[in-house]
Amino acid sequence: MPKVNDDYINKKKNEILDAAFMIFKQKPLYEMTMLDVIKEAGISKGGIYRYFSDIDEVIIALINRETAKNNYKHKIDEIVTSIDAAEGVIKELFNFLANYINDSPDTLGKFQFELTVYLSNHPEKSVKFKNSLTEQENGQYLMSTLFKVITEGVNKGELKAIFPLEDIFSYIITTIDGVVNKAVLQKCYGSNENSIDVIKLFKLISNSVLHMLGGK
Repeated sequence: MPKVNDDYINKKKNEILDAAFMIFKQKPLYEMTMLDVIKEAGISKGGIYRYFSDIDEVIIALINRETAKNNYKHKIDEIVTSIDAAEGVIKELFNFLANYINDSPDTLGKFQFELTVYLSNHPEKSVKFKNSLTEQENGQYLMSTLFKVITEGVNKGELKAIFPLEDIFSYIITTIDGVVNKAVLQKCYGSNENSIDVIKLFKLISNSVLHMLGGK
């Protein structure tokens, strides 16, 4: 058999992912199967397994392909390097996240929500997905940067935390998760019950965190 070059492999993988994306638009991610992808792509069972070993690999590659269009690590770095005061960086990071969630494509929210359901039902797969998803890296990078800015601000005396930093960090993560989940339900599934204003809520979260840190 002649050797297949990388361009051909990437082309075939993208064709399979295009088919997976079409299925994703029709049914929940956690209900997708390899058979669905095979039928949609018009490829043989033997053919698809040359490129992806199971449906998890397809899902991971699909999510990573879509989130690659929205990678924001460099924007986080720009915020940190362009603002001197810790308080200003914190405000801008929350503002960035608010706008990102508000403006990001519906597909990203749907991926996130349905992946949470999928991993809740298959906890043994959590490590595999966590280590493979670039969106996880983006979110973790933003949180780790925010926590680093806060910690350094406290150590330098710019901020004077009135609660233990561990408790403040837990508050940030829990509150953001709640807003994100509500925003996804509202944006991706048409849930208008108790609709929220993401920008306004993140401003409130930012102000609350700064208050906990002795800021203005």
